[in-house]
Amino acid sequence: MTRLSALLGGIGVVLGPLVACGGSDLVLPTETGPGDIALYSGNNQFGRAGAELSEPLVVKVLDRRGQPLANQRVAFGLAVEVSGAEITPGTAETGVDGTAEARWVLGSVSGAQTAVARVIGADDLEVRFNAIVGAAGPSHIEAVSGSGQAAPVGTELPDPLIVRVIDGFGNPVEGVTLSWAAEEGRVSPDESVTGQDGRATTSWTLGTSAGSQSASATADLNGSPVDFTATARAGSADRLLRVSGDDQNGRPGSRLANPLVVRLVDSEGNGVPNRAVSWVVATGGGAAEPVTSTTDDGGRATTEWTLGPGEGSNTLNAVVSGVGVVGFSAMASNGGGGGGGGGSGDATKLAFQVQPSRTEEGRRISPAVEVAVLDQSGNRVTDRDFEVKLELIRDGNRGKLKGDRDQRTQAGVARFSDLEVDREGEYRLRASADGLPSVDSDRFEVEDD
Repeated sequence: MTRLSALLGGIGVVLGPLVACGGSDLVLPTETGPGDIALYSGNNQFGRAGAELSEPLVVKVLDRRGQPLANQRVAFGLAVEVSGAEITPGTAETGVDGTAEARWVLGSVSGAQTAVARVIGADDLEVRFNAIVGAAGPSHIEAVSGSGQAAPVGTELPDPLIVRVIDGFGNPVEGVTLSWAAEEGRVSPDESVTGQDGRATTSWTLGTSAGSQSASATADLNGSPVDFTATARAGSADRLLRVSGDDQNGRPGSRLANPLVVRLVDSEGNGVPNRAVSWVVATGGGAAEPVTSTTDDGGRATTEWTLGPGEGSNTLNAVVSGVGVVGFSAMASNGGGGGGGGGSGDATKLAFQVQPSRTEEGRRISPAVEVAVLDQSGNRVTDRDFEVKLELIRDGNRGKLKGDRDQRTQAGVARFSDLEVDREGEYRLRASADGLPSVDSDRFEVEDD
C-alpha cells in the first residue's frame, strides 16, 4: 500500500460516520443555542388603565440557523414600573413553534406603557411591546377654577367656569357630556363635552340682583353637582330715592324726630354702596348733621335735620353728584310737634323706620331693622322707653326667626341688629308693643345659601 492510499484510508475512517448521517443534516453543537427573538403578536395595542389587554404578548425565539427554538425560557417584565401594572407569568417557556406568551394588565396611568421580553441566558436578545393606555371609565367630576369671582350685575364673569372629569385613578376622561345651570343669570353653553384633558367650560353672565349668586355643573358621576359662587356687585348709580323722613313737623330750632333717609340704586334697583351723599339746606335755615354721609351696603344714607330758627316751611336737598337730587320738606311751628328729639305726645303707633331687606338663609338681615314708637303727629316718643317685639309672618313658608326679637327703644327707636331667617322663602315681620296696635313690615325675600 502506498503512503497516499494509507492517508486516504485514514480520512475515510474519520469521515465515514458523518457521511452516513447525510451531509445536509450536519449540526454543530453551537448552532442549537438562541440566536434571535422577534415580536410575534400583541404589540401596539390600546387598553384602559387598570385593565388587561385583549391579546397576549407573544414572542418567537429562533436558534442560530433561524429555526424555531423549543424549551427556551423567556422573561417578561415592565420597561418602567407603573403602579398597578402586572405581567404574568414573569417567565414562560417556548413551545415547539418557538413561541412564548404572557398577559399584560396595564398600569393606572394613561399614556404610553412598555413591556420587555428577554431571552434568559442571552440578555442581549430582547424585544419591546408598546401599549397606548386610555383612561378608565369616568368616575368623578371636580371643580378646576372659576368660583369666587366678582363682577357687576348683568355682566359676564372675566374667567370661565371649569370642571374636570377623571377616572378612578385620576386620569382625565374625554368625551363626557355634562350640564351647566345658573340660579341667577345665564350660562353659555348650558351643555359641554370634556376634551382630552378631561376639562369642560362655560361662561357665566350674572343675574340682575346684587349679592351672592350660584351656578353648577352636573353629570351622573361622583362629586356632582359641582357648585360655583360669585358676587354680583351693584352696577353704576342710576337713581337717588327718598326712603323716609319727609313732611315732618317740629318746633323752630329743634331736631326733627326722624332721620332723613335716601337710597342710591342702580338701573336694576340694587343698592349702590360707598357713594357720598351731600345734605344741603335750601330754605328756612337750620342744618344737617352730618352734611355728607356715605351709602351703606344697601345703598342707604341718613342724616339728622335741625330746623331753622323761624316758623314756616323748611326744605333740604340730598345730592349725589352725577346722579340726581331728592328734596325733603318740614314745617317749623311753635304750636305742636315737639322738637329737639324729645317728643312728649302720647304713643299711638309703631312704624318700621328701616324695613327688612333681602338676605340669604342663616345670614343676618342688613341693615338692621328699626321700629319707631310715634305719637299722633308722627314724631318719635323719646321721653320713655317701650319694649318692642318682633315675630315672623311665614305666609306658608317654614322658616324660623332667630336673634334677639325683644328690644327696648332708645330715643324712640328699637333696633334689631342680629336677626336672621333659617329657610328660604318670602316673609314679613310683625312688630308689637303693649298698648299699641301691631304693624307689619314690607315683604322681604330669603334666598337659598
